[in-house]
Amino acid sequence: MERIGLEPGSEIGGYTIVAPLGSGGMGTVYRALDGGGSPVALKLLHPHVGADPVARDRLRREVLALQRLHHPGVAAVLDAEADSTEAFLVTELVAGDDLEDLVRRHGPLDAHALHELAAGLHDALTAVHEAGVVHRDLKPANVLVTDSGPVLIDFGIAQAADDARVTSTGLVVGTPGYLAPELLDDAEPTAHTDWWGWAALLAFAATGRAPFGLRPLEQVLARARAGQPDLDGLGPITTRALRGALAPAARDRLSPSEVVAALGDAARYGDEPVDDDSAQDSVGTTVLHGGPTGAAGATTVVGGAAATALIANDGATRAFAAGAAGAAGTAMDDGAELDDADAASDDWVADELGPDDSDVEGSGYERPPARRRWGTLLSLALVAVAAAALYPGYTLIVVGVLLLVVRTVGRTVESMHARRERVGVRRSDPARAVVLTPWHLVRSVLGLVPSIVVGASLVVIVLGVLWWMLGSGYWVLGGSTSGRQPEGWQASVVVAGAFLLGLVATWWGPLAAMTRTGARRVLAVVAPGRAGALVVVLLALAGTAVLVAQVVHGTAIVWDPLPEPILP
Repeated sequence: MERIGLEPGSEIGGYTIVAPLGSGGMGTVYRALDGGGSPVALKLLHPHVGADPVARDRLRREVLALQRLHHPGVAAVLDAEADSTEAFLVTELVAGDDLEDLVRRHGPLDAHALHELAAGLHDALTAVHEAGVVHRDLKPANVLVTDSGPVLIDFGIAQAADDARVTSTGLVVGTPGYLAPELLDDAEPTAHTDWWGWAALLAFAATGRAPFGLRPLEQVLARARAGQPDLDGLGPITTRALRGALAPAARDRLSPSEVVAALGDAARYGDEPVDDDSAQDSVGTTVLHGGPTGAAGATTVVGGAAATALIANDGATRAFAAGAAGAAGTAMDDGAELDDADAASDDWVADELGPDDSDVEGSGYERPPARRRWGTLLSLALVAVAAAALYPGYTLIVVGVLLLVVRTVGRTVESMHARRERVGVRRSDPARAVVLTPWHLVRSVLGLVPSIVVGASLVVIVLGVLWWMLGSGYWVLGGSTSGRQPEGWQASVVVAGAFLLGLVATWWGPLAAMTRTGARRVLAVVAPGRAGALVVVLLALAGTAVLVAQVVHGTAIVWDPLPEPILP
């Protein structure tokens, strides 16, 4: 006997129903207990689906495919019943919130969380495809966010990659806004179409909005076919990565690994939004962002564009007539494209990349900008100058080492980005960068020499003039005695001023652009975002205040390891 709904306490196939968890186009999912009392997720197919031999055959295919998967990012299949009108599927019950609810409640993910989501789903979906399975319905509601990472669920319309299509002729099963454009043109579902849905759900996670709007449905499908996702408010790195992954033609899309790498760069180096009026919707219709998606209803067969205009995009899985969005696509300007937001410019010296990183051919990879960190750098310069007033020798050593380190990091990172621009993202990029670090260190030492020579020359000239003035009696250094080393707060101020002059000349001297770029790259990692910058600035100002207080109280200058100067 067919049961439309299962009440708590009822049994089916040896499982006791506890409570409903949700409903979709293929069936209803319940929290249930197995014979041993362990919680599971039981998906009962809708009666009309369970009575359909074709649907039951799909369930058999699904079970066979999913039982080949063993991955922490994919809900494990435990049991199934396909030979009854009450067909069901039992999977592990994963503790976590689905991505759609999580974003609706807490807002869009930040750059770090978005990268973790993208990387986790990338690993899970790669395992799915390697098992010969195509998910076919990647959307936020089918991703659970757990403490150990994202988990793919609800393979209710999954199929083996080499199986014949199990839907009725001319129909496409999927969710509006997460359905790859080629599927609307009667193409076979493939790994490429799954990756498109993956990119679409990442766009939702990043913005908190449906990537192609909510309604009318014909506009949702038309925007997807035109490659015009709603990415307003995102930074240039994230925007280009997601837009590249959502290109209408599969051959034009960024690879999943390139997208993950770009989102990783956005998380590490920062990706502040760039105001760009050209990034507005070029169609002239308003994308409706408000309100949560409705509950997923039963599968709906849409016969044409006229019908789609009456249906809102509620996040439910639907079956579309292949090519149904074609008429809607004519409402779009075929040549309309959203302009890419320009990344912030950087003033690193291209010549320093060397012949191995020149002749960039253009792989589609976008180099993340090295954003300027004036406030952070100025605060660090203040504490360095204050330290030089009391400990000039040690401060010179520490600052010199830091300049060499940031310059080496800058060269290594820029070289890696230049290679990615030329040949694309490779998994071996980080290892290759580490191996080449000694070479970049040698070149950084040589590159620092010109600016250090200029800075040291200016300091020697200025101190020489002051020394002559002291010896000639034109100037008296208060608190210091002839024939003894300089002392007192005035001497500390002179030493700090000389150090500042040398630091400025070294920072802006010949070939110093890579040093500045390296400092930005390092700060983007050790002090990411505004919170990181605020912490560094506050610590630097506190350190400066302590050192200045010592200078005011007349603390003696410690010249080690420099020789002690004796006034004339």
